[in-house]
Amino acid sequence: MIKEWIIFLIFTFSFQARALVPLESILLGNFEEKYSKESADPFDYLFLKKAELPGKISEKRDLTIYRGYYEEGSNLQKSCRADYQLSYPTPWQEQQVKRSIFATLQYIGLDISIRAIPQYAKYFEFSRDEYSNMVDNIVGNYCSKNLSIISIKQLKKNFLSKFDNENSFELPDVSDNSLFPKKISSLATMDDVREREFAKTLDLFKVFCSWGGDESNLRLLVPFVKNPVVYSSLMRQLSNEKLEWNKNSRDVYKAKNQKTAQVLCEGLICRKTNAAEFIKKFPTSVGHKSLSDDLSRLYCKEVRDYEYQIKGQAPKISKIIKKMTFDEENILISQFLALQTGVPSLFLRSNNYSLGKEFLRASVDKTWDDWAKNQVDKFKGEVYFEEPLTIELVDRSLYFKNYLPEFKVVFDVNLGELDRTNQIVGKLSTTFDIKFSRKFLRWARNEWVNLDPRNKKRKDELFYKMKLRIEPIVNNIRSKFPYPPWDGELDVIVRNEILEQISRYRGNYFDDDESGMVDIPVLINFAPYALKYLRYEYNVEQNQKKARQSEKLFKLNTMEEEE
Repeated sequence: MIKEWIIFLIFTFSFQARALVPLESILLGNFEEKYSKESADPFDYLFLKKAELPGKISEKRDLTIYRGYYEEGSNLQKSCRADYQLSYPTPWQEQQVKRSIFATLQYIGLDISIRAIPQYAKYFEFSRDEYSNMVDNIVGNYCSKNLSIISIKQLKKNFLSKFDNENSFELPDVSDNSLFPKKISSLATMDDVREREFAKTLDLFKVFCSWGGDESNLRLLVPFVKNPVVYSSLMRQLSNEKLEWNKNSRDVYKAKNQKTAQVLCEGLICRKTNAAEFIKKFPTSVGHKSLSDDLSRLYCKEVRDYEYQIKGQAPKISKIIKKMTFDEENILISQFLALQTGVPSLFLRSNNYSLGKEFLRASVDKTWDDWAKNQVDKFKGEVYFEEPLTIELVDRSLYFKNYLPEFKVVFDVNLGELDRTNQIVGKLSTTFDIKFSRKFLRWARNEWVNLDPRNKKRKDELFYKMKLRIEPIVNNIRSKFPYPPWDGELDVIVRNEILEQISRYRGNYFDDDESGMVDIPVLINFAPYALKYLRYEYNVEQNQKKARQSEKLFKLNTMEEEE
């Protein structure tokens, strides 16, 4: 059903306008077989994955360089100054510079599109006839008749060649990438994901094929050229540079790469060339420092402010421009970068922008989950009990509100700084209740609030009555632990905390002379390393018991043998 719907959309859009007349380029001959078998994968000059790196190291490298794409764009934006100036010896040379930049972008866009579209078509099980009809329509209706870097005829042949022959191009996917949360892959079904990506990749092809070589009329290329991330990647291509990863420092840096894509335009004729030819013939600015400096100044001075041209535009292109929104531009750009890097556009996969919070939350959760698992793996065999086991009263500000009659006492059982990092959170809890009559609590509150510190007799009486109600329960609970987490008078701490809370209470709970019982819970939270220590001590005690029993049995057997 999805395949039929895509084909229907392609035909619907294609019949709304007349096909442009193809102008055969004299630059490229029939190299269908060579193109399909020998041409470099775009990743060879764009993203440069390293398959020889083992598993997670390779994933870290690729993700770091992916981040470098966006950091480069941000750096380009920040480098722009209001006083940036750039001029060339002649207007013609400036035209050739711009045309070469835009033609390089067109080359990369077409190269990626021609590889990706057949893969999407195969995913949806297009027949060759269905695929051929689709190619005829998108090429015939959206490619400029002045396309220079490749002929229309050869463009179609390359499309079919990539469909008929083995195509190693990988569609964006992180489902098996251990650095991405699994939740991201469950945002939508794979059929929905591929359908959206397929539609946007077809739109990308229309964008890149629509430009006819006029540097003053970029047609649909405008948002791509002015995007700092896309432009900075173009600068690397034209400067024979690539982003590389330092395994030790985890930094991204630029390294020389002679395999980058460089298209050189001479007049209206543009063709892909090698590095030596490009450097020799590519015009330089007045006061030239470096090619990167020229290109960045051109971006800051002019390119970043480009706007669509409506007047005199081809009707079909004009109609697309008028429908283009800011969101649509950014989604197309994100899909273009996704096809380069292999990291999918997450917003393209989602139904609404509010899911952006889910992406962020999923990544944060995964980071902490991975950290926790690593810590467990790291320390599960190494626990050094250099610090004592402690039971500590939790700060009441974390749970007690003086306007609510919700009284309770909370303890944390900790072993060392790691356990003490958090209070309450991430710990295993047990609880028991201490019962008081409401009348007694009202009396105790009044006594504590009005107590004269010098009146020792009255204070001792209050403490004694509190002890009668608290100590038996605390001692009973302590006896139930295989290895008790405290020694000493825990009931005294419980007593003092209860008195402090009921005296600080500011509601009307104690105003009415009502009877009845009140349960005040006492919570004991066991931190991870404290639990491990308690288990260790328990095992030691059990082993000692077994040893004593074995020794006793041995003595009995010895006595029987002597008799």
